[in-house]
Amino acid sequence: MSLKKNTIKKTKNQILTLLIEHSRIIYSVISEMGVFYTSWKENPEGNKEEMEKKKNKLQMLEEDADAIKIRLIKEFSEAGTQGMGNYMTLILRMDNVINSALEFVDLLSKIHNLNEINNNIESRYDKLINELLKMTDILKLAIKNLQNKPQKVLENTTTIHEIENEIDIIFREFLDYLYDNDNISIRLIFRLRDSIKVLEELADRIHDIGDLIRVIRYS
Repeated sequence: MSLKKNTIKKTKNQILTLLIEHSRIIYSVISEMGVFYTSWKENPEGNKEEMEKKKNKLQMLEEDADAIKIRLIKEFSEAGTQGMGNYMTLILRMDNVINSALEFVDLLSKIHNLNEINNNIESRYDKLINELLKMTDILKLAIKNLQNKPQKVLENTTTIHEIENEIDIIFREFLDYLYDNDNISIRLIFRLRDSIKVLEELADRIHDIGDLIRVIRYS
């Protein structure tokens, strides 16, 4: 193997090591988002202090992820000229997933009146968040497999696509339920709609990342 090929291979492995670490943070962010939702669902006023701690933890995780992104861009800014520009695009798309999770938490924290929120609404939220956790777990595995088991990447990204389809169905049914329910105030419907729209966009972003991972695998 030539010196140039060795250098490129080494650079790819260094980039992937950082991407793997970033993907672990993404999974932690989605997990903490789910814990925040559970605290909100149980008692938004009584759990206010704990929810604030979770918000702070999410912000700290965002900072950790941002540090990895900045390091990757600074240290490997020339990677694009070596035919690895997709890796730079990948880290930027991954960063947007964290932004969506923080937006969801912020929207949820503004919903205080839970009198109109029934078990049906809660179970739909649960489904969305659980599917997002599965999706993020597979994303983490797909990026790891780019480095260690590239033959598994197609299977991983196909699973991401399937989960995204399931999330689309849950989202549309959730939206229909909100619009067809006369027992929920218009103001609350809009707030709930905005929050689940963010979750649906989060799934779309992970799906787009999966597509890019597939491109990188076969490029």
